[in-house]
Amino acid sequence: MKIEWSKQARRDLKAIHDFIGRDSEHYAKLQVERLISRVESAALMPSRGHRVHELTECDLREVHEGGYRIIYHHDAERFQVVTIIHMKQRVPRRRLR
Repeated sequence: MKIEWSKQARRDLKAIHDFIGRDSEHYAKLQVERLISRVESAALMPSRGHRVHELTECDLREVHEGGYRIIYHHDAERFQVVTIIHMKQRVPRRRLR
């Protein structure tokens, strides 16, 4: 299955790296690697993720890695990472465009 990263998801990944990197470049790199690995794992079995609870009207799913929610959409041919947010955040609708 092809994995696609939305512009928002790429910005999120960079922001996570930059935020953690203020204290430790090493841990920033590790967190980004874990997030990417989790995306690759989820793409193998996308239906294992659960629906995004605050967006019942959308067909979005999520998996977790550390303190982050990886929100995605999938169909038969592709797995699209829509956004990555912290576990304490609700999904901002503007990130879903």
